[in-house]
Amino acid sequence: MLWEIYQQGRIAEARGRADAAAEQSRGVKSALHELERRTDRLALTTMAIWQLMSEKLGVTEAQLEDKIREIDLSDGKLDGRVRVETNTCASCNRKLSKRHTKCMYCGADAGRGIKHL
Repeated sequence: MLWEIYQQGRIAEARGRADAAAEQSRGVKSALHELERRTDRLALTTMAIWQLMSEKLGVTEAQLEDKIREIDLSDGKLDGRVRVETNTCASCNRKLSKRHTKCMYCGADAGRGIKHL
C-alpha cells in the first residue's frame, strides 16, 4: 500500500515535469517561429534595398561585397559578424545600446551608472 502511494507520487511528479517541458517547448517553438518570420522579413527588405541601389545608383555586386568585407573587418575579425558596442548599466547590469541616454530597465542616467564595454 505504501509502495503504491509512493509510486503514484512519483508518477504525478513525472507528469508535472513533462507538462512543464511541453510548455517550455511551446514557448521555444513560438520564439523560433517569430525569429524565422523576422529573418524572412529582413531578407526581403535587404533584397529590395539591394535592387534599388543597383538600379538607381548603379552599385555593383563587387562594390557591395567590398563594403560587406569592410564592415565585417571593422571589429578586427573577418567572421561574417559585426560586434556592436554596448553599455552595461551599473545599477542593474543589463546590456544597453550606446544610443540610449538612460537605462530602459531601471532609469539610470548614461552620465552616471553606465559602464562602457
